[in-house]
Amino acid sequence: MFKKTYVNKFIIIFIFAALFFLTASADSPTTDDIINSSNTDHMEISNFYICEVKDTIDPPISNHLSKCLKKSYDSTSGLIILMDTPGGLETSMREIIINILNTEIPVIVYIYPEGARAASAGTFITYSGDIAVMAPSTSIGAAHPVNLGSEQVSEDVMEKVTNDSVSFIKNLAETRDRNADWAERAVRESVSITASEAVELGVVDITASSIEDLLEKIDGKIIKKSGRTFLLNGKTASTERIEMGFISRFLHVIVNPNIAYILFIIGIFGIIYEFSQPGLGISGAVGVLFIILGLYAFSILPINYAGLALIILAIILFILDIALGLGGILSIAGIASLLIGSFLLIDTEAHYLKIATSLVISASVVLSGFLIIVIRATYKVHRQKPITGEAGIIGEAAVVSQDLNPQGLVKVNGEIWIAVSLNGKTIKKGREVKIISLKGLTLQVKILNKQNHKKGG
Repeated sequence: MFKKTYVNKFIIIFIFAALFFLTASADSPTTDDIINSSNTDHMEISNFYICEVKDTIDPPISNHLSKCLKKSYDSTSGLIILMDTPGGLETSMREIIINILNTEIPVIVYIYPEGARAASAGTFITYSGDIAVMAPSTSIGAAHPVNLGSEQVSEDVMEKVTNDSVSFIKNLAETRDRNADWAERAVRESVSITASEAVELGVVDITASSIEDLLEKIDGKIIKKSGRTFLLNGKTASTERIEMGFISRFLHVIVNPNIAYILFIIGIFGIIYEFSQPGLGISGAVGVLFIILGLYAFSILPINYAGLALIILAIILFILDIALGLGGILSIAGIASLLIGSFLLIDTEAHYLKIATSLVISASVVLSGFLIIVIRATYKVHRQKPITGEAGIIGEAAVVSQDLNPQGLVKVNGEIWIAVSLNGKTIKKGREVKIISLKGLTLQVKILNKQNHKKGG
């Protein structure tokens, strides 16, 4: 009886244990289940927007890229940034990088087309991308910070700026698992490398000859970002370009230092012409508009305010010379002030932010020629005898059209005037008289002595 009881208990325990393991086995996922579950957690990205970043990195470019990121996020699409830049403003670069790091979509930075570069700020932006790609015959590097201001920066300050840039790009390298050592050399030593070297050193992920080639090579890649996992589907991917809006494109164009300078010079032409030919004020209004656009661009660029002050002084000197009819004395000083101010205006080590020397000289020569023409014309006007009003009529010769006895009518410059003989004598019709004075609307005249008139005239 005792043995039978233990056997029954053993059988019951065995049955419960078997049921437990069978239940656990049924609930535990197989390898296929794990893969399928993992795939279910992935968010597949098969649509990509394309955003172009070309030329200098500036606020309009940063604003455009921000809109591209938002549009991509709203439609759950990836973003491909086509990069070709010599560098740009640090504030705009950091805005772009912060937006890329914090967006919840995959961002691919593609240095494209062939011959393009990602120098200076472009290197930092490339390092911030989830995937970094380079086209053949492209380059990356030369990321040493440059002094964008007009003031001389001490070695200690420049060292601090360089160290800050190094720490920033090394953080990006660690975040994206890229070559941090080379990144530091790019900042400290301004080294630059080709596409094949970049792949070999782990600076970028792949090379691609075209957008189609890029999509084929990223197919199946998994990107983990902001707590989400994305599976890139490149084989059946669709792409759409996001064009820069008119306002952003316009602002990006005028922020170019050479364009900004040209706008400013055109504004000066408008102001000079307005003061030389007073009228409706259209040329003056256009001139002011162009100067404001130039000042907007200069407010973004690293300018020397002493240079800007000299250019403004030049404008004042031009206006005074024309308004006072001084014959060009002040304009000579104005040209010198304009020339010196133009060379001082943007004094930076960044070549892509400098105003071309040839442009400054050409603008000064053209402006000088324009001033010579305007000032000569204005000076002649100031020297001319008035042809209207009392000053314009006194001393002129007139012909008696009705006997002056002592009052009658005379004709002068095609107009009929009431006239009075100055000495009260009668002057017959057809006689020539000289206008001595004007009282109200009545002329005071006397018989013209032609010999004296020629001498006096």
